[in-house]
Amino acid sequence: MDALQLVDEHYEVADAVVTLCVHAGIAASDAICISRLGQYAKGQDHNGAVALLTTADVASGKHLTALLSMKTRAGYGYNPVTADQLKKAVRAMDALLERARS
Repeated sequence: MDALQLVDEHYEVADAVVTLCVHAGIAASDAICISRLGQYAKGQDHNGAVALLTTADVASGKHLTALLSMKTRAGYGYNPVTADQLKKAVRAMDALLERARS
């Protein structure tokens, strides 16, 4: 059973699923940057990663920004992510994975 199936049955794992989406999106972003620019963001500053990704693909930069905006809440927040945020995270991750594959 994958994480997306699990969240359908047990919504209390939504924060973990969003965190997985964030990490998958970051990895896909690195792949996009490597394939298009020959480099990836190495620092701890997410703004730098978004800026570099945006130079490779503007839409991808927007998807990564959406994911990173949920990172702290999903990983460390007291309030769980909403169903809408979960959907947004999955869509952004899927878009980044698709761009990384192309």
